[in-house]
Amino acid sequence: MIVELLRARAARASRAPHGDGASIALCVEGGAMRGVVSAGMVSALEDLGLVRAFDAVYGSSAGAINAAYFLAGQAAFGTAIYAEDINNRHFIDLRRILTGGPVVDLGFLLDDVAVKRKPLDTARVLGSPSPLTVMATDVATASRAALRGFRDAPALFTALRAGATMPVLAGPPVTHEGRQYLDASLTEPIPVSVAEADGHTHILALLTRPGASPRATTAFDRWYVLPRLRRLSPALADLYAGRGEPYAGLLSAIDRGRGPLGRSSVLGLRPAPPVVSKLERSSDVLRRAARGGFDAVMQAFGK
Repeated sequence: MIVELLRARAARASRAPHGDGASIALCVEGGAMRGVVSAGMVSALEDLGLVRAFDAVYGSSAGAINAAYFLAGQAAFGTAIYAEDINNRHFIDLRRILTGGPVVDLGFLLDDVAVKRKPLDTARVLGSPSPLTVMATDVATASRAALRGFRDAPALFTALRAGATMPVLAGPPVTHEGRQYLDASLTEPIPVSVAEADGHTHILALLTRPGASPRATTAFDRWYVLPRLRRLSPALADLYAGRGEPYAGLLSAIDRGRGPLGRSSVLGLRPAPPVVSKLERSSDVLRRAARGGFDAVMQAFGK
């Protein structure tokens, strides 16, 4: 049903509001470098002429950055960032643990790459008839936060940084409009729940894992991430340590074709195995993963 509705919208080149009785949200999962998968997926949607086919677009973590490039009509351009610009020590460097610096440097991505090397057309994002919602985690309340209604490009970039700041690994929380935020993955890793709560009747969810993979706490998490996160917020540390169960529950709802509240019809698109590491730097692996995401969407649309 969702595919047919989107095909019809593309065929008549309609823009929101589409007048077909449906309200369709696009929800884009991230996962740091694993976001290359959903980047490939939005590239496919762009190829299919669907940039203006959605009533609203939601993104979590790297998925929000992918969503921004999609709304700008630059999805393929944005996908290339993973294998050409950030698969290096400028962006990811575990040695920075020794100096207290961030393992993942979002400043390099958002201040350099997205502004100079592969500039995001922020005017098109801000002017899109399909509004962008960037999901983040509110540090004070340890709850999800929907950031939207950006007044200008700096506000958009600050929101993107806030929603993608991985706890501890990407540095301290980011302040956006007077509140502090961390990565959406703590509270809304796949932004289906908020899209459903916003009243959308249909949701296309772009997933970056091939199956209901457990989000297990690793030895590195226990040794490095959790102790530092707990000093910032015990509630956030508990969310981080226990994030696997709610994630699996959300995937189960998506697999049943419904949102968690049972109100929305949901189609989840997944790549083929293997799972891409969130700190992957191999250009070959990243290009294959982007192609896998692209192919998953094309297959769903019968292409």
